[in-house]
Parts: sequence; C-alpha cells; structure tokens
Amino acid sequence: MITLAHSGKQHSYLTALSLLELNLLDRYYTSSYVGSKFLQNLIIKTGNSYFSKRFITGLNGNKVCSNWRFEVKEVLYRKLYGKTEKSQNAVYHRDELFDIYMSKQILKRKSQMFWGFQGSCFETLKYAKKSGKTSIVELATAHVTAAKNILGEEQRLFPEWADSIDNLVFPIEYEKRLREEPHVADYVLAASEFTKQSLIDDGISEDKIKILPLCFCADQIKSGPEFKSLKNRKLKVLYCGTVTQRKGIKYLLDAFANIIKDSAELHIIGNIQGNGEAFKKYSDFYNYSSGIPQSELFQKYQDYDILVLPTIFEGFGLVIPEAMAAGLPVITTSHSFGAEIIEHRKNGSIVPIRDVESLANEIMFYAQLSDEEFNLIRHRAIATAKNYDRDNFRNRIKIVIDNLQR
Repeated sequence: MITLAHSGKQHSYLTALSLLELNLLDRYYTSSYVGSKFLQNLIIKTGNSYFSKRFITGLNGNKVCSNWRFEVKEVLYRKLYGKTEKSQNAVYHRDELFDIYMSKQILKRKSQMFWGFQGSCFETLKYAKKSGKTSIVELATAHVTAAKNILGEEQRLFPEWADSIDNLVFPIEYEKRLREEPHVADYVLAASEFTKQSLIDDGISEDKIKILPLCFCADQIKSGPEFKSLKNRKLKVLYCGTVTQRKGIKYLLDAFANIIKDSAELHIIGNIQGNGEAFKKYSDFYNYSSGIPQSELFQKYQDYDILVLPTIFEGFGLVIPEAMAAGLPVITTSHSFGAEIIEHRKNGSIVPIRDVESLANEIMFYAQLSDEEFNLIRHRAIATAKNYDRDNFRNRIKIVIDNLQR
C-alpha cells in the first residue's frame, strides 16, 4: 500500500484516484480537497467554478485527508496580490508546513511506500525511510539546478523579461529542499526525459529514476468538428499558459514581429507574470485574453489551428497533449515532454530553444499546407494524445510500482 501526499492540486488528484482504482492507496493527504461525496455532487449541480477544481469524481471518503489550513494564506495572498513574489512565497511556506505535518503522519501509517511531490516532502522522505518504507519523490518539472542554470542564462540574455521568469529564485531553505529531495528518496519519478536528464546531471543515479509521464482528462476535451479550411484565411496560432519568458514567449513574439506577416495570427490566453512592460511592447502582434478556467479552455481549443509552446524550461507541459487531443498540432521544444510524443511534421513540430527562425519556419509550414495535409497531421495528433489519458496513466503507474516492488 502507498501513502500519497501533495500540498497542492496539480495532477496529484489523478494519481490518488489511479492508486485507489489499483487498490494501492493507503491514504491521500493534501492541503485542499472536498472529500464529501454529498458536497462533490452539490458542487457539480451548482457549477461552482472554484470548488469544482478541488476534487475529482470517484475519489472521496476516508481515503482522503485534506488540510485546508495550509492553503488559507496562499489563497488570501493570491486574492490580494495576484501572481506576485509575495503570493509565491506563501506557496513555499505552505509546502514546508505541510511537510512538517506529514513527517509526523507517515510514522502512523502501515503502508509499505511513501510517495511525495517535489517541494513538499523533504522531511517526510527521511521519516518514511526511518520507518522502513520505500520513499518516492515525483518531479513534474526538471531539477532546480537545471532551472538555475537555464533560466539564469535567460535572465542575463533578456533582463527586461527577468521579472516574468518563475522557477528561478527561491528562499534559501526551500531551494535546499528542492535540491536534496531527489538525493534523499529511494526512487525518483520523472515526468519526462528532460526531467530525467536534469536529475542525472545533478548526480542522481539513473537506476533510481523512473519515467512517469503525466496524464490529462481526455474525456473533457472534444476533438471537435472536422478541420475548417485554411483557404482564404490566416492560420490561427494559440499560446496558452502564463505569459513568461520561462515558456519562451519573447521568441514567439519575435517570430511574429519580424518574420510572419499575412499568413498567421497569434492569440495568447494566460495571466501575465511580472509587470508586463516587455510584453506590451509587442501588442501590435497578438490578440490577448487573460487566463480562463480549464474547462473553458478545453472548449476554446476548437477556435484555433495549432498551439505553440516555445518553452525554455518545462518538465512536462500538460497543454501539449491537451491541445493535441483537441486536434491542434503542437510546436514546442525538446525542453518539455513534446520531444517524446511529437514526430516532426507528422503530428507536430520540435524546434530548438531560443530559435526564432525555426519557430517562424514551422508556423509557416502549417500555414502553407493543403487542407488534406493539415487534416492528416491533425488526426495523428489526436491519436497520439490518447496514449496519455487516465487509463494509460493508471497502467503506467502499475508497471512502475510492480518494478519497484521487485
């Protein structure tokens, strides 16, 4: 049996549900979750957009232990200050307090394994090992040492975008836990080969690293109607996610400002990280909308033709399989999970990081395809994404756990 703990939402709800369905879940601990089945049904019925993100259907009852007190400060700060350093520090504080709490709880559990998540399990990993449990830490993004190196270089290249870069500056003690968690754990689950390589570069033995790609709720995304003809119109290019140089937004804007003219239009959906001054200078080259709920985004995918994520540092990039499931070929970099599921110009495209010309060339490649050629790529993207739905995720977890038990 496995005790799972994560002081946040992300994909851990899906992990907990998969473990439950495999009869492997001892208990799932988190900072915010609606565990009552009655309340879950009420929230679904009323359509409450906030609390609907705080549970997943099928996971309820005494298998879940939620501790909302750890998240109160974070929620309050996000309301008052938005996506700022002050709010982010509240997240780090949440993780540390949750970890202290879990380090005491894990000693009470009779499970054989403890599975924690990056940033919120440093102390608990040590206590789990002391109590004879196999300890596991999962990284959904690459190792912090790689982040400091890669994003630090990005900051030096374009200081005007520096305040938009997250995952770079951490409180000293929090950075220490990010560095040490993979070293303390018996095993590390990496979301992608990019994540795995960052761990190896930091001295983690390859033998203790297991690849476990994330999954997405494929049943919530419609593949949509047949592709609308590109004839006599511009290619509609989507970038969605936080507007940050960590995701390479400047390179995409440069591609449109310097190269792409009448064949494509750029649409950006996401909240702006930092003061946004550098972003505003390109305002003639994009249509912008602030962030929207995930359920709404899943519907909006149908309004666009391709998705571009020119990321500099991404452990996985859930938007990649999500967009592909909706029928959007994806252009992204090898610093994501994209390189493992995209066959170049077959179901999407892979470009080098920081390469404006390659980005522009790939966008123009799709803009110039015939409808038949584009529709073929579109259907290949849909077929590829299906490999990362919940059923496949559950099967991958079973394989990983079986291998660890052996």
